[in-house]
Amino acid sequence: MANADGDLAASIKRANRQVYNDMSPEQYNRNESIFNERRRHSCNTILKEAAALSGSDRSLDVGTGTGNLLRLAQTHFDSCYGVDISDAMLARIRPDFPTCGLAASDAENLPFRDGIFNFVSCYALLHHLYEHEAIFRDCFRVLKKGGTLYTDHDPNYYFNRFYRLYYRVKYRNKPGFGSDVEELAEYHNTKSLGIDPERLKAMLVAIGFRKVAVLYRNTDRSEWTGLAAVLVRGLRLLSRAVPAKTFFTHFAIIAVK
Repeated sequence: MANADGDLAASIKRANRQVYNDMSPEQYNRNESIFNERRRHSCNTILKEAAALSGSDRSLDVGTGTGNLLRLAQTHFDSCYGVDISDAMLARIRPDFPTCGLAASDAENLPFRDGIFNFVSCYALLHHLYEHEAIFRDCFRVLKKGGTLYTDHDPNYYFNRFYRLYYRVKYRNKPGFGSDVEELAEYHNTKSLGIDPERLKAMLVAIGFRKVAVLYRNTDRSEWTGLAAVLVRGLRLLSRAVPAKTFFTHFAIIAVK
């Protein structure tokens, strides 16, 4: 079973490398659920608060993609670094980040010394990894004491366990993300029931993080029309009236070492 899990984890990594090596920054930046003003404002607030809490010397964005968090971090931290499994994507965005340190790297084997970062972010990353203990242990390793880990934009198991039924019916045997490789790369959006943030919280505490908070939220996408738009509006109303975990599509985690 362990070998099977390891093979699947390796296959998911290869799929992600292939997908994002083939993707242009312009194509990725069309993802409206990530690139919108409400998300930018929310992330910027978290970065500002983390710099005030943990210090503003160095930040690291793991799975930086086209530099969404890296771009914001430059306002709050003296030195900013980004890593990504896609060397081709990093080569494309490098001219946009002349003062940042960029490195092609596996998220579970970060190429940095112990205890040098005040802040580490993993935005829209966890659902691309089969398991999460290894990445959390390495983030813990590179963080200074008192440093902050921030994860966000991953599918909430408590909602996704029901959404998966809709996904299976809608796409049947077709890849909802366009191809079988993309479907595998989006593993916890497409193949699993999502990620259980309460399980991740317990994992982070066991690793050694002192304070761990789970923040539930709903998608910020606004371009949907018809039934999808009605359902999203309904979720937002439900989550305000009854803030149960099931009524939130995504979650974020803020953990302090």
